[in-house]
Amino acid sequence: MSRQHEGEALDPDSHNAAGRGGGSNGIGIAVAGIAVAFFATLPFILVAMLYLFVTIYAIVRAIGPGAGANPVPIVMGFVLITTTLIVVFAVAIHLVGRAITPSKRSHTTD
Repeated sequence: MSRQHEGEALDPDSHNAAGRGGGSNGIGIAVAGIAVAFFATLPFILVAMLYLFVTIYAIVRAIGPGAGANPVPIVMGFVLITTTLIVVFAVAIHLVGRAITPSKRSHTTD
């Protein structure tokens, strides 16, 4: 690979010193914006889902036999909901990152 001279224009397909392409930063900014928006709304989503879970649990316990609440299903529900939200976010980031990653092209010298 040849070195860039000071007077040459940058080629968007060339690689910089870090090994990354010199493409547009717009997509990266969009993905970062989506991540920030998700993390900003995550507490509200989490509280709403936990409230829904506890409400459904209370209705089921009121209808079913037995008295009192069992703390194990409540804690497991909290863990399950929290883990599910983080896994969904990780899968979404993976799919977005996979979709915007350019396919590898063979660079032929003509």
